[in-house]
Amino acid sequence: MATKIEPLFVRFANGEASSDDIVKALSSSKDEKTTAIVLAAQEKMPDLSVFRKDFKSMLGDLAENGVSRRIINYVDSYMKPSLEEYVEGGAGESRWVAIKDADTPWPEAVVCYNMCLYLRVYGIKEFKRCPTCGKFFTNKGRYAKYCLEHTPKK
Repeated sequence: MATKIEPLFVRFANGEASSDDIVKALSSSKDEKTTAIVLAAQEKMPDLSVFRKDFKSMLGDLAENGVSRRIINYVDSYMKPSLEEYVEGGAGESRWVAIKDADTPWPEAVVCYNMCLYLRVYGIKEFKRCPTCGKFFTNKGRYAKYCLEHTPKK
């Protein structure tokens, strides 16, 4: 059985994805300006340690209470100044983002965008926090309560 790979925002919150992983997520952008900004960032990776702590706190609130105005404002504060979203096609639509400016908090916005896409497709019920270890995880079973490491054995 193949190991499930969690979405970028979950891996980032759990400390399993780094700044490098976030920057690489936009390395093959359709936008030339974005590609140039990403290449420059690869030379000097941004420190996202403070954001990771704050983001984990926000995700804890999301897992416990669902989507609130506070969470929407949090996400918007990063995404609105940083990213421009493009949607192409009809039924089989394709979405991608471009960085508006290098001086914006775009790496943080990429994490928030990834979370928003996940929630749009799968909904909030698929996003959980393990009560045993505190790790975030996604699961297609609405009754799942524990992460894979702490699921009771039958």
